Amino acid sequence: MYEHRYRENKLHGQPEFPLHIYRVEHQARVHSILPVHWHNEMEMIYLAEGRATFYIESREFAIQAGDALIVHPGELHSGMDTAMGGTCYYSIVFKGSWLSSPQPDRVQELFLDPVLQGKVRLPALLSAADAAHSPLLQLIRELLSRYERKPGAYEMSLKALLLLFIADSYQYGLTRLNPAAETRHGREYNRQIREVLSYMEAHSRDRLELDQLAAVVALSRSHFCKFFKAQTGMRPMEYLNYIRISQAASLLRSGSYNVLEAALESGYQHVSYFSKWFKHYMNMTPSEYKARYSSGV
Repeated sequence: MYEHRYRENKLHGQPEFPLHIYRVEHQARVHSILPVHWHNEMEMIYLAEGRATFYIESREFAIQAGDALIVHPGELHSGMDTAMGGTCYYSIVFKGSWLSSPQPDRVQELFLDPVLQGKVRLPALLSAADAAHSPLLQLIRELLSRYERKPGAYEMSLKALLLLFIADSYQYGLTRLNPAAETRHGREYNRQIREVLSYMEAHSRDRLELDQLAAVVALSRSHFCKFFKAQTGMRPMEYLNYIRISQAASLLRSGSYNVLEAALESGYQHVSYFSKWFKHYMNMTPSEYKARYSSGV
């Protein structure tokens, strides 16, 4: 189980092989399966089990098992288990520049550069119910299979599959020009929510008040609460607890922290309050979670 962050500083893969795939599993009755975050890498999200609703910037996508989403660099995205029946998805995160040619050529100029520069968008949604999307979904499944099996020269095959994915997106007419008509208000809202999320990340272990958070983006307390809920789907303090619980879950998984230590390290002073929020988000107690996941799987 992998806990995402909103502005990830995590290195995905290795410098010489900047691709990593995360398997993310959530039990039934866990609502938020991916907190809002963003990063500078490209991401493919493949839903293997369950039904969920994901948000990419201001767009909403209700998907089911077998569907996939493409998240471009810098896009805020999050996910909810709307059916509350449990989900499992794969997150394929890679650096787009890794696919570039070592020297300028026709492929780079006509096809890769427009995608890497944000001028052309790959399809945001790939639906298993749409026959036109089947070839691209099959490429994603093949990529997941090879990553798991790691046959000889699998790194090269993954790179080839990603290049083929982009080529087929062009071939089947599934790319689109990136609209430059984003409103000034939209850009400002995007800047503000990134700013406050970064602040919350940096101070997640501190005692944070609503007025303090509102001051980060120069809004009144009431306007800030409405703004934050509209942008993230959560109330500010609710989201702060999610951040802390996500951090605590990661510590418990490491096997190096007991429940009290994980609570204190994540900003909680009272274990009972910590346990209440942990069960709310993880649908199990911290002790149960540690017993299940502390192997590091």
